[in-house]
Amino acid sequence: MLAWRLARGMTQAHLAHAARIPRPNLSAIERGDREVTLKTLRALALALDLRPGVLADGIPPVAANTPLSRARLERIARAAARGDQAADPREAALAGHLRQALSARIGAGAKGRPGRTLAAADRAYFLLRTSESSATVSSLVDRVGLALERK
Repeated sequence: MLAWRLARGMTQAHLAHAARIPRPNLSAIERGDREVTLKTLRALALALDLRPGVLADGIPPVAANTPLSRARLERIARAAARGDQAADPREAALAGHLRQALSARIGAGAKGRPGRTLAAADRAYFLLRTSESSATVSSLVDRVGLALERK
């Protein structure tokens, strides 16, 4: 459910309000500390604009589910390394998540708030992992490393 909430760009407070459940309950559900009733599952699915079965089956959000070509991988890696904005929406989203995920590792975003930066980096990496295959994510990380070396 966390992956769907993040993929939809919703905060816990926003999703809890839309599903009409208390935010602490949603937090406990996302942590796995609370079981979900059928009524709550349906309310969350409706708020996320999903079928309840998608949440019940644990199906993660998938971007376009089409493999990325070598050229697209290179463009995404360059955009992430340089901080450029990609023209294609999928490429732009992946480059942004990749840049954020690597920021804590390469020190680009550590300006006085390392805890918050690390949490944002972890969230971005989680979004990458749930939207793309592990091979794609690994390839993108490697390509960004090479692009940064060339700078």
